Amino acid sequence: MGKDSPEKGWVDLKIAVVIVTFNRLETLKGTLCAYAGQTTPPDHMIVVDNHSTDGTAEYLAQWKSEKGPFERQVCILPENRGGSGGFAFGMTQALNTDCDWVFVADDDAVPRRDVFERLQGFCAAHPDLAAQAAAVCTAVFNRDHHSSFHRAVLKKTPVGYFETYVPEAQYALPYFEFDMYSFVGAMMRAEALRKAGVARADFFIYNDDFEHALRLRRYGKIYCVPPAVMDHVDNLTRCREASWRDYYGTRNAVMFHKIHFGSYVAFWRAARRLVMELPSLNPEKLRVTWQGIVDGFRLKTGLHPVYRPGWKPKRILH
Repeated sequence: MGKDSPEKGWVDLKIAVVIVTFNRLETLKGTLCAYAGQTTPPDHMIVVDNHSTDGTAEYLAQWKSEKGPFERQVCILPENRGGSGGFAFGMTQALNTDCDWVFVADDDAVPRRDVFERLQGFCAAHPDLAAQAAAVCTAVFNRDHHSSFHRAVLKKTPVGYFETYVPEAQYALPYFEFDMYSFVGAMMRAEALRKAGVARADFFIYNDDFEHALRLRRYGKIYCVPPAVMDHVDNLTRCREASWRDYYGTRNAVMFHKIHFGSYVAFWRAARRLVMELPSLNPEKLRVTWQGIVDGFRLKTGLHPVYRPGWKPKRILH
């Protein structure tokens, strides 16, 4: 079903897609082809290149000049601003278009052919829900099964609110309400996005999406439409080695819990994070995690002077 032949009750929403990419040229090519092949294509495609060094900029210059079903915009950042900075920049650009909704996703998240047809179909079939929605999101699949951590709900516990992943049974429904999304297949109402603000660029990477969802949900409900699917391969195997990723994942988790739920909840979140790392028996990994906890409570954002992308502990040769 294309935009030129809408069915009765169809709503033609203007959608701007924001894709953030970094040094994954071949993956990006396939993903952009998937958007061009949509049964109901979006109106705008905005690709934010986080200062790639693998020929991505050259490819995007050619891609921008090609004809297609949507307007194309390419943003080449002067430095790698992380996923957070890339999405913040892209969302800002999207809000400068005439779009009604802003759809965000990683460069390795591939939409199935009818993603936007399904999302627009939900809005047409449930205009009352769509009118009060701040975001309408897809389901996320990882190798033919639901990737649970992309969609979460808040649960009240004796120590405060914590997020838990949406139960599998919910995905059998035509739609359901939830609280927190990842930036994979999240379509945000432009009006609500303007009020809530864009992603926090100073998070650099990790948990910027959950933090953003908590702000956006103040301006409307968040729905998932399971028949609309993004395919995204998640590599979440825990590593015993210390990494710069440990720092940002920990710091930002502690920080957004403190900001939205207070220091008491943040303390329990920090304790859980530390307990998760204890089995590694790696002093350096525990040290990085502890530094993330300390900086999270201090609300220290941005790039850490030591734990920059690519950092690894020095190996001592005997």
